[in-house]
Amino acid sequence: MKIGIKAVLLAAMAAAAAFSVRQAAATLRRAEDLLPKEVYAQFQAKSGRAQYLLREENGQVAVFRNGENRPERVTGIETVVLRRADRAMLGKGIPAENIDEVLHLLEDLGS
Repeated sequence: MKIGIKAVLLAAMAAAAAFSVRQAAATLRRAEDLLPKEVYAQFQAKSGRAQYLLREENGQVAVFRNGENRPERVTGIETVVLRRADRAMLGKGIPAENIDEVLHLLEDLGS
């Protein structure tokens, strides 16, 4: 009798563990899946006019001149503290037309 109860409890624990793993895996979606296309579309529309691009560099938000591979400035804004949607946008690159827009975007990300 004791073996039967232990087997049932073990099976229940295994089922609970499998359910937990499946739920955890479902939350680990790729960053681009977290970014609605309509949200990023407004930024893509001005990418042809963008002088700057905000991207992640060594765990921080960085400002790049459009087309350059080295950042012009690396900010103190750590990407791990940003919302997942903001991190996803940085992964694709956030275009900015001028320095005023860069400053506005940095202010939004830093608050």
